Amino acid sequence: MDEKIEEIASKAREILRKIPFAEKEQIDFQTVEYGDPTVTYESSGCVFMQVVNERGQERRSVIAGSFEEMVNYFVDSAITDYAYRYELAHRRRFESNLRQTDEAREACYHYIDPGKKCIRRDYDNTPIIYLDLFAAYRSICLKYREENAISCQSLKDDIDYIADRKYTDTPGGGMYSLKASMEKVRERTERIGANSSELREAFSQYEKYYRLLKEMK
Repeated sequence: MDEKIEEIASKAREILRKIPFAEKEQIDFQTVEYGDPTVTYESSGCVFMQVVNERGQERRSVIAGSFEEMVNYFVDSAITDYAYRYELAHRRRFESNLRQTDEAREACYHYIDPGKKCIRRDYDNTPIIYLDLFAAYRSICLKYREENAISCQSLKDDIDYIADRKYTDTPGGGMYSLKASMEKVRERTERIGANSSELREAFSQYEKYYRLLKEMK
């Protein structure tokens, strides 16, 4: 390994150890990432570069202009990686995952740079609310379909529409318009609710999130 990179990595890990949960949560970084591509780091005077080798083709990009900048790069890489892992494991529904990631980053920086703020004032929760609402409606329909024999064909059709994600309209199973797909789903939930008080009550638990979407428009 490049001696300067080795020295910088040692300094960065010394800083990361100030975070009380760094060892338990494996808050760390890699100076060499094996695979395709392979990623390494090297110094050239006061400049530090990331070297990406993909199938024999090398790309170099400058990522830091000083020793301290490179230390900060490694520290932030480790903290950001942890923040993404934390968010995936502790995700709060109907809330921007970006906010949760920034909260985890700020919790780490509290121990090494108390003045650093990561949490922004505003986040766009709209896409997350849409996706979590689709998931909630689908979960309700799947559970009902598994536990009940549905004799009413129109009710079955509406439940199948949601449970089988027929509201998606892209080749990969996504949606060109979250709003348009939600309107189609809402037509079904209203019809379903008119035929089943059990399902109407289940859907009503999430009504506040649908109202929130309407207020955001």
